[in-house]
Amino acid sequence: MAFGIHLKSRLLAVGIGVALAGGCALMEPKVERYVAPPVGTTWEMSHTDTGSYGSGTTKLQSRRGQATWQGAQVITFEGLAGGLTVFAQQDGAWLGFFKGGTPIVTFDPPQLWQFPLEVGKSWAREQRMTIQAAKRTVTYYLTQKVEGYEDVTVPAGTFKAFKISSTTSLGDENLIWFSPELGIFVKQSLRRTGQHAQGSGTREVQLLAYKRGGGY
Repeated sequence: MAFGIHLKSRLLAVGIGVALAGGCALMEPKVERYVAPPVGTTWEMSHTDTGSYGSGTTKLQSRRGQATWQGAQVITFEGLAGGLTVFAQQDGAWLGFFKGGTPIVTFDPPQLWQFPLEVGKSWAREQRMTIQAAKRTVTYYLTQKVEGYEDVTVPAGTFKAFKISSTTSLGDENLIWFSPELGIFVKQSLRRTGQHAQGSGTREVQLLAYKRGGGY
């Protein structure tokens, strides 16, 4: 999933506290909920692809916007591969991939990490994905785990990020580094195994630049 999620306080968003027990020690980082980047935030990503993902390196300009779908206001992440836009609920749960206001692929239930995020936490669930043009729904199983919380360096800089592994019964084996401070992934390592319907392939994604919007 190639993918995908104002901070009242960066310290609160990252969830770092101090415990007093025979001295001061940092508690494990914890994020209680998803906080989206402000409306108007823009960022640039590089995609380096092999196999079923394609070949070569491309750069994509993305933007955080908003839209209305089925009578509700949704978060949008625009300018993804293939000209797609992610529509997401206010809590960050992905409703699906859209082109303009037309759904291309939708998820049931909406795809969402199980907050709060903390190192060692894992979860699994049954997921349904509907390819709208074909009117076909695929059921699969998704397993995810927060593997760590670490510094990750990409061309845009060095960020504190949760490293989250994700595997599906469709043949996906992905690693995602999510920055709570920025509200987006800063790095992804996506792999389709030979079991995948589209064949094996890899995609390496890195954040090249990030400009925070004013929001409202």
